[in-house]
Amino acid sequence: MNQGMYAQQDSSKNEPQPIQKNTRGSYFDVTWAPVGLSLLSVSLMTDSSKYGLQTLIRQPFNGYETNLDDYIQYAPIALMYTADLFHVPAKNNAWNQTKFLAMSELGTSAIVQLLKYSLKVQRPNNGSYNSYPSGHTSQAFVASQVLFNEYRETNKFLACSGFLFSISTGTLRIVNNRHWVPDVLLGAGIAMLVTNTVYYFEPLKNWTPRLFNRRNSETKKNKTQLGFIPTWNDDYIGGYLTLNF
Repeated sequence: MNQGMYAQQDSSKNEPQPIQKNTRGSYFDVTWAPVGLSLLSVSLMTDSSKYGLQTLIRQPFNGYETNLDDYIQYAPIALMYTADLFHVPAKNNAWNQTKFLAMSELGTSAIVQLLKYSLKVQRPNNGSYNSYPSGHTSQAFVASQVLFNEYRETNKFLACSGFLFSISTGTLRIVNNRHWVPDVLLGAGIAMLVTNTVYYFEPLKNWTPRLFNRRNSETKKNKTQLGFIPTWNDDYIGGYLTLNF
C-alpha cells in the first residue's frame, strides 16, 4: 500500500504578484489649482478689491449673520467616516485616512497660524488683526479635499459632496463679515496644497501601530482555509491537503 499523497498550496507565494505602477501623475497636476487660488488671493489684497468684493457679496444678504459655518466645516469628515461604516470602497483604510487627515490638518494649521499673526491683517468687522488667511475655510477645505482624494475613483458624487460644505463655509465667513474674499481664497489654497502634497507623497503610509498589526494578523488567521480531499483506489489510500492563506 502506498503512502498518502499530500500537496500544500500557498496562494500568496505561488500566484504572480502584479507589478506596481506609478499612476499618481506629476506633482504639478495636484498643485496648480491651489497655487492659482493663492496667487489670486494675493492679487486681490488691494483695498479697492477687498472692499468692493465684500460689498458685492454681503449686500444681497442685508446684514444676515449665522454661526452655521462653525459646524459645517467638519461635515466632510463626518461623511468620510460614515462611508467607512457602510463599507464604501475608498483609496485607503480608515487608519490611513485618519493619518493623512491629521497630517494635512497639522500642516495647514501651522502655515495658516503663522501667516495670520505675521501679516496681521484686520478683519472686515474692525475686529482683531488675524484675518488673513481664513482658518475656518482652511479647515473645511482640508476635510473636503481628503474626502475627494479618498473617493474620487470609487464614488464621484460622495467625493465632490464635501466641497458643498467647504465652499459654503468660506462664503459664510464673508457673509458674516468675519473675513475678506482674499482670506477665504488663501485659506482654501493652502489647505488643498498641503492635503494634496500629503496624498501625493503618502508619508508613513506603511506605518501601523502594533495594535492594528495584531488585529490585521488575527483577521488573516481567520481567513486561513484548510481543506483535505481524500482519494483512494486498489493500490493506495491518501489524499490532498490544501492550505490557503
